[in-house]
Amino acid sequence: MFQHIAMIPARMGSEGFKFKNRKFFKLTADFLQNVPWLNRVIVSTDDPVIKDYARKLKFEVHDRHESLAGSTVSIHQVFENVIGEMNVNSDDVLWLFYLPVLYKNINDFEKAKEIIEKKEAKSLCTFVSAKSHPFNCWKFDFEKKELLQYVQNDCFRRQDLPAAWIHYHYVYCFRAKVLKTLNSEMINAETHPIFLEDKVSEKLIEIDTPEDYDRWKASGCLTG
Repeated sequence: MFQHIAMIPARMGSEGFKFKNRKFFKLTADFLQNVPWLNRVIVSTDDPVIKDYARKLKFEVHDRHESLAGSTVSIHQVFENVIGEMNVNSDDVLWLFYLPVLYKNINDFEKAKEIIEKKEAKSLCTFVSAKSHPFNCWKFDFEKKELLQYVQNDCFRRQDLPAAWIHYHYVYCFRAKVLKTLNSEMINAETHPIFLEDKVSEKLIEIDTPEDYDRWKASGCLTG
């Protein structure tokens, strides 16, 4: 029988907001303790303070090696290490919980659980509407002095632009056995998309700087 496993990546280093993972750990921990169908919670960290927090809550601690604690390390590399070292079975469903994504609504996770259990989907991710449409984006080749479209098109009316979405790890899960098929952002062509309504995506303020935190506090977008 497979298990549902929550995984919290919580490295100590942070460039934009010092020790933000320590600051936000409790919000996610409180949420996870009220999700009855989670079998395990694993915290992958190199931070001794967070290790202490996690152990007090009876969460499992994955001692993240220094080589996996830098800002250039992908979440895929972290999951690969966690699966290899924490007795995860191939059919287990792993759920990613980024601590700086503060808003969480249990109903969104319940719906995702139904999909990953009953459908053929082996990975699942939420998506939000793109604020800048790729058809309107350009790059400049400074060597050739040439302006180029990222996506060649001749659309000139907003209503003619096809829908464009950006992946957002608000709700994300995958079966351990498909890890090798996922890219560095944990997605492949078969990932099941959940397209979020604007009223939900507007609440998703990811905290990377103190200014983000101030904006989140002002918004009133608390855990749902």
